[in-house]
Amino acid sequence: MGKTYSITVNNRASHSAFFMVFQNDPTSWSPNALSLAWFAKYSNPSKTARVKFEWSVETGFSWAETGELRPGIQFSATELYIPENGQNKITLDYNGAYQFIDPTSGPDKDRYYLNETKNIPLKSQAAVGVTMSGSTVYAVQARPNQNLTFSPHPQYFIAYGDYQEGDVIDVSTVNNPLRLDYPTGVYSLTTTLNIDGSWDAPDTLAHSNRKLLQLLEAA
Repeated sequence: MGKTYSITVNNRASHSAFFMVFQNDPTSWSPNALSLAWFAKYSNPSKTARVKFEWSVETGFSWAETGELRPGIQFSATELYIPENGQNKITLDYNGAYQFIDPTSGPDKDRYYLNETKNIPLKSQAAVGVTMSGSTVYAVQARPNQNLTFSPHPQYFIAYGDYQEGDVIDVSTVNNPLRLDYPTGVYSLTTTLNIDGSWDAPDTLAHSNRKLLQLLEAA
């Protein structure tokens, strides 16, 4: 499973809403792919309110019957495929219903491969997604004879607003997102969303804890 990443947010906002973690480079997978609200949690602000997200970079694939894939709709995965034993390649087929078949090993162990058979309807009502930590990050409309390759190079962002996990989003319209950069060897960050909607620069959890102890000792 590898390392577990986390972001802890102190909620000092002016109103209640959802914190939403997303990644914003869907075209690294496919030119027509869209980002999803990867994780989302509702939060009421207060002096002590905190929200924490945790995830791994365990990568896989998903599919869902979404109809036309576009911002504003929901992607709720019907089936997940999480590679095991080096089997980093999966195929989506259609025989009256969609299904993942034929797990195997792709040519590059550091990439992930999703093939779609000729049986996929031309005007498919399904979309396929790439997942991390068991939740779908990006999705694209399923198409016959489409071969997709994914190389994980995640860039993480967090935002605050009216989002539900699985929402298909237009990242260009996300209001005031904060980029989460994890320095080498750092897997836990903390930040604060302030009453004016601004974010504190992400800090390592260890540094944040040191500052908290200093405040407690000075009290």
